[in-house]
Order: sequence, then structure tokens, then C-alpha cells
Amino acid sequence: MKKYLFGTAVTAGVLFAGPQAADAAINDHGSLSYGDVNSSVNDLQEALKEEGYFEGYTGSRFGPKTLQAVKDFQSAEGISSPAGNYYGVAGPSTQSALMDIIGSSSSSNTSGSSGSTSIGSHGSLSYGDVNSSVNALQKKLKEHGFFEGYTGSRFGPKTLQAVKDFQSATGISSPAGNYYGVAGPSTQSALMDYDGSSSNDDELVGGLSTGTGSDIVSTAKQYLGTPYVWGGESPSGFDCSGFVNYVFDKHGKSMPRTVASIYRASTKVSSPSVGDIVFFDTRGGASHAGIYMGDNKFIHAGASTGVTISSMNSSYWAPRYMGAGEI
Repeated sequence: MKKYLFGTAVTAGVLFAGPQAADAAINDHGSLSYGDVNSSVNDLQEALKEEGYFEGYTGSRFGPKTLQAVKDFQSAEGISSPAGNYYGVAGPSTQSALMDIIGSSSSSNTSGSSGSTSIGSHGSLSYGDVNSSVNALQKKLKEHGFFEGYTGSRFGPKTLQAVKDFQSATGISSPAGNYYGVAGPSTQSALMDYDGSSSNDDELVGGLSTGTGSDIVSTAKQYLGTPYVWGGESPSGFDCSGFVNYVFDKHGKSMPRTVASIYRASTKVSSPSVGDIVFFDTRGGASHAGIYMGDNKFIHAGASTGVTISSMNSSYWAPRYMGAGEI
């Protein structure tokens, strides 16, 4: 007997259309937790990816990225918290919550009704909202290059970041603003009138300026406190190169994924300028990187600290400094 979540979801075609996915259901393996390796883990990852909690390639192993994605989802939905016994375990409650959200998102994508719903039909939109106006908001953000992937009806992490990026690009709000990340009247009106211009004279890519190192540092500082996740490359968790990649990508600058390959691809400079990448040897060769902020400080995703600001003069980092480069 199917107990919960993905057997029904897959049969209904909500999550996957491929024949391989149809053969696997998360309930075939019960609750899923760190270290599990089976086909149901892939279904779980795909569902979390659909809602913006998991990025990158999916697979069959419940590793650090999956663990963090499950925790982020549980925290956002109020299912569990760090104090909970099942925090990070994808059990019946977590699976059912995912199913409910994906079901409503799928109906928004397939019904074609979003065209008749305006962004403002439900008033101001904020994190956690689930309605047809969220779908209209996501589509407008996607049209202007601020939102990627499938649209749905839930205002989740991806929508939150897209709204923040749009507000920053247009000068509507900033991290210090009371309504930063809330799609209120000003944001909605600006979205409808947006033509790709902003108050900044520099070129925009994905809504953010590519002009100066200070722009890059400003973007990086938005993610202070984000936890460290090995292999992480999204606001739900970063490793050091994933963080650098994510920030620079926001400004239209692409680079290789690993620290060693970024080091090889960079143009070396004798001393770093604001926005340059600084490299460190922590285990043989270029193995850690961050973004130079000026005043001998850099912002980076540390394994024990998450995204933080450190001094290059510290007793740990100073002897490990290798040099700086431009991309």
C-alpha cells in the first residue's frame, strides 16, 4: 500500500515524465535520511529542486546537499527545526508537505489560468505565499531575467532571491529596507514597467551591475551567514568555490567550478583590488578562495563559519595566501 508522497506524484505525472522516474517512488523506501542510497532519493532531490531548495545534478545518494535541502524545506514550512528529532529526515510529514506544494504548483503550470491572474490580484506577495499571483510574479521576473527554472504558485527561496535582485537592480529596496524581498505595490508596478534599465549606469546582467568590484562585494555581502555545504552552490548552502561562482555569475562573469581551475583561469595581479579573487593553499595548491573587500579583508564561505568576512592578516590565512587574480 502506498503510504505517502511520490508514488502518487509520479503516477499523476506531477514530477516526472521519464520512464525511469515512473519506476521509482519515495515510499518504496520509507523515510529517507543521510547516507541512504536508492532510487527514492533521486525523487526527493527532484522535488526539492523543483521548489528551489536543491541545485545541481540529482542522483541516488542522500548526501550533504540533500540533507541541507531537506532542512531548509522543513524550516521554511515549519515542519521541523534544529531542535527537532527528525530535522533533516524526509519522513511522512516532509514528503506530504512537498506533495501538497508541488501539486498546487503543477496545477498552476498546466491550467493556463495564470494569464488571467495579475501580480496584484492577491495584494502584496511575500515568502510563504501560495496563490496564482505568485505564478504571475515569477513569470514576470523570469521574463526580465531575474528568475530561472519552472514557475509555480509558491513564493519560496528562489522567488525571494529574484525579488531581492530586482529590487536591488531598480533601487526599490536594499538589505536595509523593511520590505526587502516583499513584492508590494512599488515592486509590482516597477515589474510591469521594467525595460531593463536601472539607476546604475553600468551594464546589467541578470539585473545586476557588472561595472565595479564594489558591486560584486555588495552582492557577496547579501549572503553573510549562509551555511557551508560541501558542493553547495546556492543560497541554501555554499562551499568556497560555489560561493565565488554564484556571486560572479550574478554579474555575468562565468568561471570554472573548482578553486584550482579558477586559479589557473584567472589573470594574476601583484596585489588585490576590491572584487578580485584571493587564493589560499589549505591542503596543497590553490584550495580555498574568497572575494577581496579592501583593507586586507575578504569574504568567503568557510567550512566552519559559512559565509563570513576574514582578515588576510590573521595567523591562519596570512601564511596560506597564494595570490590574487581577476576574472
